[in-house]
This record gives sequence, C-alpha cells and structure tokens, in this order.
Amino acid sequence: MTRIPIYELRRMGVSSDDIDLAKATQEAQRRNGSPVQDIGVLVGAVQPRQRHNPNPPASLNDRAMRKRGTYDQAALLLDQQALQESSPERAAKAREAAKAAKELSSAAQIEFDFFGGNVSIAFQYMDAVTERLFQHAKTPAQAKEAISILWVICRHLGWQSYECTKTAAELCEITHTQAPHMATALKLLEDVGAIQRAKRGRTKTITVTPEGAFRGNVNNHAKAVERYKLDVIEGGKSAPE
Repeated sequence: MTRIPIYELRRMGVSSDDIDLAKATQEAQRRNGSPVQDIGVLVGAVQPRQRHNPNPPASLNDRAMRKRGTYDQAALLLDQQALQESSPERAAKAREAAKAAKELSSAAQIEFDFFGGNVSIAFQYMDAVTERLFQHAKTPAQAKEAISILWVICRHLGWQSYECTKTAAELCEITHTQAPHMATALKLLEDVGAIQRAKRGRTKTITVTPEGAFRGNVNNHAKAVERYKLDVIEGGKSAPE
C-alpha cells in the first residue's frame, strides 16, 4: 500500500477536518500501543493492506469453549472483540476487561466454593471413628474401605440434615464397591457408632450425628442436633418448627 501525501488527499476532496481527526486517531493509537494506521486508511481514501496474522483468533466453537471456565470464556471473547474494534479506546477497554476476567478465572481455579453446600466434619468424630474401625475390622483394608465410604456418606448429607441422600445401592455405584463389601462396611460403621440406619419402606436411611458431620447454616446446627436425638436416638418425631 502506497502512502498518500496529505496534499494529495486534499486534492482528492478529503476535508481538513477529516484529516485532523485522522491525526488525532493516530495519536490515540500510539498512546495505546496499537498499530498506527495511515491517514489515507483512516479517512477511507484507500483500503488497508491485509497482513498475515501470526496469532490467528482462537477457536470459538462450542467444543473449544466447553473446555474453558466461565471467566476464561469471557476473557477470550473480550480479547477477540478487542482485535475487531476500529476504535483504539474501545479496544483498550475490552483488553482491560479481558485482563480482569483472566484474574477472576485464575482465582476460581485454586479456591473451593464453600457456598455450594460443603460438609463440616468434626475432627474428633473422624479420629474416634478411625480408631474404632481399626480396632473392630478384621483387616486394615476393611477399615480403610469403611473410612472411604463414610466420607462419601458425609459428602451426600441433606441440607441442614443428618440423613444421607443416597441409598446403599447408590453408594455402591458412586464408590465402585460391590454390594457384599458395602453391606460389610455399613455394618462395621454402625457397630462403631459412626452411623445409624433405620428402615423406611423397602430401604434403610443412613444417618450421621450432626455433631460429627453437618451440612447447612451453622445457626441451625442446634436444631439439627435436637431433631437427631428425637428422630434417631429416641425414635420419636421432632416437634414442628
């Protein structure tokens, strides 16, 4: 592309105001570190030369996007949009927004979501149960299997509840445990006082004392303990809240 002198642009009918505006745009491009376009391109007198892009835009298809987190997707879209902006100011703002989204993405990858209903497990409970399991189990492997199953039970406690939301059959699927081994592990956990089971219809519910594991608002912990005493230990019905 041949650079057109300003006097030639004026001869072509380009106004002085358009030329001054093009010069101001060039200054903005220099300040933002963007490629400086020729005045002839900015005023529309010539077409910009197509250059080979060594860094082609990233793939935005569904498969590629699914591999990225929400913030990472937003950062990628903002970066791609910045490349397409004709205004240097808008491009700079898009890159700043992309940078912020990238920072949020990296933070989300190293932090747990404690607002998603995580279970609080008492150390004393786990220590006592672990010691009892190794004392009562026939083999250390049997005790370790029971410990791993107890963790899954606690993982699937109902919200603000002491009941596991999974049946024994479902626990078998989750832990890849055969039914006879699951039955042995649950009986062992019940024998050492880690869990209690109660038959309801054709299935048995699995409960864990809220003092050992609790999922929910800590302000409602005392109510959960009281319900556990009435429903499980005493076998009665809790008073309506």
